[in-house]
Amino acid sequence: MDILAVLAAVLGVPALLAMAWYWVSRQNRRGVRRAAADGMLGIADEIFRPETHQAHQIQRIQHELPAPAPAPKPKG
Repeated sequence: MDILAVLAAVLGVPALLAMAWYWVSRQNRRGVRRAAADGMLGIADEIFRPETHQAHQIQRIQHELPAPAPAPKPKG
């Protein structure tokens, strides 16, 4: 009986993660923001791929920065 509980736990966790990923990807196709997917994948990126996580942070910062003001037109 203990083996069944361990087997259910070992197989159940990846199945739940796969279901969550599938649900989030379906929501993204409908135009829902990717905040949920970024949150779940951001943790994995931070641990296993720090370069990717840093690149995403830089992209977010650049996206939030205001556009530079236009240069003034010369009077003449």
